[in-house]
Amino acid sequence: MTDATLSLTPEESDRRAGFLSAALAYVFWGFLPLYLHAIAFAQPAEVLGQRILWSIPAAIVAVVWMSGSAAQALRELRAAMTPKMLLTLLTSSVFIFVNWGLYVWLVLSHRVIESSLAYFLAPLVAVAVGVLFFKEKVTTAQIIALALALVGVIVQGWALGAPPWMALALCATWSTYAVIRKRAVVPAAVGMLIETLALAPVALGLLWWASEHGGLAFTQGWDHALLLSIAGPATALPLMMFAFGARRVSFTTLGLLQFIAPTLQFTTGLAFGEAFTPLRGLSFALIWVGLAFFAWDVLRRARSA
Repeated sequence: MTDATLSLTPEESDRRAGFLSAALAYVFWGFLPLYLHAIAFAQPAEVLGQRILWSIPAAIVAVVWMSGSAAQALRELRAAMTPKMLLTLLTSSVFIFVNWGLYVWLVLSHRVIESSLAYFLAPLVAVAVGVLFFKEKVTTAQIIALALALVGVIVQGWALGAPPWMALALCATWSTYAVIRKRAVVPAAVGMLIETLALAPVALGLLWWASEHGGLAFTQGWDHALLLSIAGPATALPLMMFAFGARRVSFTTLGLLQFIAPTLQFTTGLAFGEAFTPLRGLSFALIWVGLAFFAWDVLRRARSA
């Protein structure tokens, strides 16, 4: 095999880097419940506030590191400071804030399995998003997958006694955020920094509220402070990897990669001893069969291409 055969074109190299980056982001998110359980000593409001504030220095470091120098980082920030881009990132920050809040609350309420439902649905929602916003074609297998997922959600609602609103909201906010960030032509770290800066006043408000209702866990010892400060890089790193990857791969590929995170989350929820009734099992089985159709279709079309 020659060197020419092994070499990748710049476009292929960029696409491969995006694929690996997005895959690693989903692995991080899959194990995130383990970290959130480790900081369950703090109120959900404080956890969310700390996540946002500690993401700011993490994003600053990432901007400088990824740009190569402080001067280049400033140039990239200035380039992103257009009214249209700021409005786009302000909008995306709203959706990621709601998504973070819902996820933290579900995990700390011992509902990790329910949160995994949202991210099992996300790949199928990505298909609908790709068709509606990016003119991607839908196949018969994908239609079957969406139909099975819909039935699965109905069965899940039957099992819980009400529709799984929290999981559906988690899925909707994440899918909307993904659409916005895919359209935002800005470096991943720069976008993350602007988003977290926009949310900083909200984070300070959450910490003030937590201090007035039970006190801040951050002040209760260096071990608590250290664990909570890790929320910054634990939040910023996978989100930037996702944003980097999302702009370099198709929505279909993202949908396939999204199997990683909910599978790890679901396994974690079972390990935590959360309730999993036969009816809930049927719900997940329907969704998993739908995902199997989806995965088969993606791989079949990849081979054809």
